[in-house]
Amino acid sequence: MKPLFLASVCAALVLGGGATSAGTVQVVFVQPDTFTDVGDGDRDTNASLQAIGDYLQWLGQRYLPPEQSLDIEVLDVALAGKVRPTFRWGIVRVVGKPLDWPQIKLHYRLHADGKTLGSGEASIADMAYSIHLGSYTGLDTLSSEKHMLKSWFRGQFAKK
Repeated sequence: MKPLFLASVCAALVLGGGATSAGTVQVVFVQPDTFTDVGDGDRDTNASLQAIGDYLQWLGQRYLPPEQSLDIEVLDVALAGKVRPTFRWGIVRVVGKPLDWPQIKLHYRLHADGKTLGSGEASIADMAYSIHLGSYTGLDTLSSEKHMLKSWFRGQFAKK
């Protein structure tokens, strides 16, 4: 009975440790129908915007202190690669060409306790994204964009 009790206490501590509150991120996409390149159709566009929004929220939980919150207005998105029609597979997104790097333009406001800690506009781009392509897993969508956003987020907001 003691080993079971000890295992339960350890499990509660481990699970409870992950339950601490973290910073929050609110993401708004401003006029997404005017974005440069966010998908290959309505379904793909919505999935891309959802993935970007979810990832920014995850970054906030990971890197912002609990008392801070971040409001992000995404103003433009240009995904890595270009859409190309093919005979065999229909329309595909081809990545890896140097001139097709991912870019996201946004406005942000960081605040805590009713005070603005910082704000600004950022044009985030990864012109060397093709160098990182070998390190991405094939299962992750928007891996180039996520790598770019993580680098920017950590540099801008991570505790120093």
